Amino acid sequence: MALPHVSRIVHSPKDFRVRDEALEAAFARRDATAYERAYQQFGARMYTSALRVLRDKELAHDCVHDVLLHLWRKGTSYSPARGNLEAFLVVCVRNAALTRARDDARRRALLAEQPPPATSTLDADPFEHAHVTEALSKLSETQAKTIQLAYYRGMTHTEIAAALSEPVGTIKSRISNALRTLRDALGKESLR
Repeated sequence: MALPHVSRIVHSPKDFRVRDEALEAAFARRDATAYERAYQQFGARMYTSALRVLRDKELAHDCVHDVLLHLWRKGTSYSPARGNLEAFLVVCVRNAALTRARDDARRRALLAEQPPPATSTLDADPFEHAHVTEALSKLSETQAKTIQLAYYRGMTHTEIAAALSEPVGTIKSRISNALRTLRDALGKESLR
């Protein structure tokens, strides 16, 4: 007795997976519930694929989110006849992660060529400098880089987004989260 919307078994070296053709067809039609179900079923594997390439949890989450958003907004080239949905999504995320990794390497080279930031008032007060340095160490690498570009290099959100090849909304969220972390680390009165 076959299940109503499941007909083929996809053989994998690790296990057997049942291919959900109804989900694949709905995803190809850009049905919103199919995107949600696909994320629920394959999100962990997509995240793991991005994390292997990017080696940063925050970047991996952003990558998965951005890929699904891109597929939703632009439509997909996915066709159930060409292969299963899980493989398609994992390959899309892996390709996006590789692109981000290459862009990040180029960005680092570009930033390394820029002159060091101008000296600040922090240099005059060693205690304050140590306090701020300790607080900055609590940020993730991506948050710290964004804060450095915004506050030490004086770049706007749009300029940071262009330099890091990231959406402006991601930059704004990252700065907001970083400032919240810094506020907690330095004490609420220091960042008002």
